[in-house]
Amino acid sequence: MTERQLTIHRKILLDKRAELTGTRSAGESTGGDAGDHLSDYLDRSAQTQEIEVQTRLRQNHARLLWAIDAALRRIDRNTFGVCEECDQPIPAARLNAVPWARLCRDCKEQHDSFVVPRPLMG
Repeated sequence: MTERQLTIHRKILLDKRAELTGTRSAGESTGGDAGDHLSDYLDRSAQTQEIEVQTRLRQNHARLLWAIDAALRRIDRNTFGVCEECDQPIPAARLNAVPWARLCRDCKEQHDSFVVPRPLMG
């Protein structure tokens, strides 16, 4: 990978990181005051659901931030764009779509086929 490509990918990753950290700090409040007394069951249910959605979003943001930071470390170590499983170059199209990708498409598909899905909550 050329120095120019690495510079472009670093900027994309840093921009995405800034977007996520800005999004995380905005609108952190997910519910009413501790002193609020919701008497209506539907209001309480809607509030609980909103809190769950916000929690999942924060968890997804945290995972994505971790992946972005890992990709930035790979740029610094000069291993960016190389599959961590097969050591083959990750195609540019994949890196353009998912700049934090650490696996080529084939290895990612193999990895996903071995992952047991989490049970749905609810």
